[in-house]
Amino acid sequence: MPANLPPEYFEAEKRFKQAVTAAEKTSALEDLIATVPKHKGTDKLRADLRKRLSQLRKEAMSKKKGGRGDLYVVQKEGAAQIGLVGFPNAGKSSLLACLTNASPVIAEYPLSTLNPLPGMMPFEDIQIQLVDLPPVGNESTDGWVSGILRYSDALALVLDLSEGPEIQAELLIEQLERWNIRPVTPLLPEPEDGTGRNIVLKRILLAGNKADLPDADEKFLRLSAQYGKTYPCVALSARKKENIEELKRELFALAGIIRIYSKPPGKEPDLSKPFTVPSGSTILDLARTIHKDFTGGLKYARIWGSARFDGQRVEKTYVLQDRDVVEFHA
Repeated sequence: MPANLPPEYFEAEKRFKQAVTAAEKTSALEDLIATVPKHKGTDKLRADLRKRLSQLRKEAMSKKKGGRGDLYVVQKEGAAQIGLVGFPNAGKSSLLACLTNASPVIAEYPLSTLNPLPGMMPFEDIQIQLVDLPPVGNESTDGWVSGILRYSDALALVLDLSEGPEIQAELLIEQLERWNIRPVTPLLPEPEDGTGRNIVLKRILLAGNKADLPDADEKFLRLSAQYGKTYPCVALSARKKENIEELKRELFALAGIIRIYSKPPGKEPDLSKPFTVPSGSTILDLARTIHKDFTGGLKYARIWGSARFDGQRVEKTYVLQDRDVVEFHA
């Protein structure tokens, strides 16, 4: 047994030995690996633990129900799913707790987040799902973290404004590209080709956390100067809940969705539960979202909101805007 193992290692080792199911063992072993310091004396131990973890994951993922495998996929809920990406102690968990009803582990030590944790962020009349993930660079989790990021609708890169945020952004973007995730932006048109079969495009924004610390303003200006023309940049403080409303608006814009309300002919519109569809959707796209068989008898629609006048009759190819009210006519 190598020397200089911290007390947390032995506590995690005890939990691992007490675990019974493959799911429990996998979770405990991830905790155990996170406590092992990196030096020459621990190389063999870390290699053995990672090999054991790989075997447990295969066993857990092979189970159809229950099991640890469920933790490697976060089922989408709400209007969109946005993954939180960042290095240790950037404040992802604090931000999740500030924006949602989730209760993540928040600690000063790194790697306090070991499993994906979703939470629902209310924005006006919809809910957007945020997913807190282990920090980038954790050998025991990077493999499945990249899978969740590829599945998400968009990504928020959480940066520590006290630690060279422009360098963090550069390193995170480089890591995403190594995972075949190509960052794109709502500020510029998305590339139409050349992405390759395994490359996915993801809209990103840069969220500079800890804006309440000294010199944070100056460091955010450097970040904005380097990336502000390419990606949305927001400075905030999760600890003091500063600039949170602006961040919510930017996350909604990042999700690339619009809200549409339905109106039965001759009645008032239902403004309580909007349909959410991708930006650029048409009347026909909305009809397909409501029901796949709804499009057959659809003749036209009337629009309140983006139309030239309330109740304007439009064709099925009409492009909808956020908060339009639609009245279908068959």
